[in-house]
Amino acid sequence: MTEHDSSSVYTTVPLESVLTNPIASGLYRWSRRLDWFIEKISQSVAWLTLVLVLLVAFDVGARYLFHRSWVAEQELEWHILAVIAMMAAAYTLQQGEHVRVDVFYQYYSDRVKMWMDALFPLLIVIPVGLTIAFMSVHFFQMAYAIGEGSPDPGGLPYRWVIKAFIPLGFLLVSLQGVVMTIQAFVHLYQHDKSEK
Repeated sequence: MTEHDSSSVYTTVPLESVLTNPIASGLYRWSRRLDWFIEKISQSVAWLTLVLVLLVAFDVGARYLFHRSWVAEQELEWHILAVIAMMAAAYTLQQGEHVRVDVFYQYYSDRVKMWMDALFPLLIVIPVGLTIAFMSVHFFQMAYAIGEGSPDPGGLPYRWVIKAFIPLGFLLVSLQGVVMTIQAFVHLYQHDKSEK
């Protein structure tokens, strides 16, 4: 978890100022920079939501007022939605807004929560994200090689562009998993050190 998460067991005190181990301090600083990078990408992509709303409003207006509809515009709507979903998944994880299946998490001690926060991304998020990113590269390459476009008349060409966001999105999720793992282990290290 990052310090953005309101349900986090972590302090909001910048750990760079209290960490004495140079390796832990360096890893933590590096993870904060990566965290910032992911946040900025996601905030930039968030503007596509406005574009999507305007496109859908125009589409609905054109369809009901003028009885006109364009396949390319409808495809562009779901292409933009796909980009938003793929690029914002890492941000959702970063902010702690992902779905937690474990209903007992809130009852665990801080130490157990820290261990779960360190092991979950290390054992699940990173390997699954990298596997999907790796496997989807071939999916993108095939679409690019054949110049895949819309099969519908009047649809958008270059469908491979949208498919490029699949490996990119899962790579960002994996990077966020790395950030979460580093920060959880640093917090765990600091927690153990403060208990001695």
